[in-house]
Amino acid sequence: MDNQQTFYLKSWHFLSAILLFTLLMGILTGKDVRNIPLLMEEDSLLTELNEIDFDKEGTTFLYFYRKDSELCQKMRYNIEQLDAKNLQGVHFYAMDIEENMDYFYKYNISGIPNLLIFNGDTEAKRVMGIVSTGNLEKIVERTK
Repeated sequence: MDNQQTFYLKSWHFLSAILLFTLLMGILTGKDVRNIPLLMEEDSLLTELNEIDFDKEGTTFLYFYRKDSELCQKMRYNIEQLDAKNLQGVHFYAMDIEENMDYFYKYNISGIPNLLIFNGDTEAKRVMGIVSTGNLEKIVERTK
């Protein structure tokens, strides 16, 4: 006689697994973000814009942010850590989305922080979220 037992998954098993996964991902991904200090307003690599009028030549980084967002402040800190000597011919601009909603919709920004990279007046790349300074340096080198 075969004594096989069948195990059925119930909805609470799936909910528990999703909750555990979400909790672990929050702990693992949030750890890096918490270690980034907030930027203090000083000499800034980023120039604030209220209107966009790019040159036809050169590389332009346009950083969309919200003033009251801690994630945006941390991404801005990472941008400010870039070595200015390696940024010849690259322009960095920042735009607050709450003050410039037209551009938020024009460039179809889906979340912040968001960094758009233009070659001339053509969008070449889009970077969302917080990116480390090392990765930003690599992005700058590839887009020059």
